[in-house]
Amino acid sequence: MKRTLSLLLAVLLLAGSAAALAETKMWGITTGGTGGTYYPLGGEIAALWMKHIPNLDVSVQTSGGSKDNILKMNNSEAEFGTVQNDVMYYAYNGDQDFFGGEVIDSFVAIGALYPELVQVVVAADSDIKTIADLKGKNVSVGAVGSGVYFNAVQLLGEAGLKLEDIKAQHLSFDESATSFQNRQLDAFFVTAGLPNPAIMDVDSKRDVRLIGLTDEQMTALQAKYSFYVPVVVPAGAYKGILEDVTVPAVGAVLICNKDLPEDLVYEMTKVLFENTDELTHAKKEFIKAESAVKGVPVPFHPGAAKYFKEKGLLP
Repeated sequence: MKRTLSLLLAVLLLAGSAAALAETKMWGITTGGTGGTYYPLGGEIAALWMKHIPNLDVSVQTSGGSKDNILKMNNSEAEFGTVQNDVMYYAYNGDQDFFGGEVIDSFVAIGALYPELVQVVVAADSDIKTIADLKGKNVSVGAVGSGVYFNAVQLLGEAGLKLEDIKAQHLSFDESATSFQNRQLDAFFVTAGLPNPAIMDVDSKRDVRLIGLTDEQMTALQAKYSFYVPVVVPAGAYKGILEDVTVPAVGAVLICNKDLPEDLVYEMTKVLFENTDELTHAKKEFIKAESAVKGVPVPFHPGAAKYFKEKGLLP
């Protein structure tokens, strides 16, 4: 009798384990290159969700950046992603230059995360002082499909330059850093939080500084691209920056497939914005519900909207 009960108990336990595994939801979050901010922060967000939400498995994927993340989500290759707010705007409006006129609205927003600075990196002792000085230089403008590529094109354009006017290289953050250290690049663009790991790695071996914009240049840029905001990078942020410099910035936003269940996204939104103290990434200081609803040019997922309405942050 005891043996029969033991066998029955074992069968029940195995059945319960199988049922639990069957209920486990497996999702993917696309981020960016390993040398950027998206990848490590995406990993921490995924870990936070899995810690607080039962039967959830979220894998973190590297990618070419914002546009690539939107396309992967549109092709059902991932359910979550981190994207620049400007690239989101282009997708929803079917921008001809960046999405070939195709409207992509298969995704919605969970919430804004932190500001991303467009950092144009040169050696501290370089004679390159303005964006216009990049003419004829070897410059990395970011991986094809990344948000930084779009920003590079826009900043070059406001300085009267086209990609054909520079020796453009389409490199990831890590590749840009390595090429710059090897004296194969005169400058490289990085759109990311401050400080950026790839730039810090370069700065540890070769002092760098950032090319800033004047008030007039910033105003002209904003007149054409309203999603940019000026951000002051303080002296000392990188070793070669001896005085404050103003650079344009966009916003990093967490997005998801619009067809995901409302209750799931509600729980994920709540977990993220109410447990930021458990994150270790430096960007956690920016991740707040109050700022999550700002600078988002696309609709919120109903689950996220429900959470922000409960907090009195959305009407």
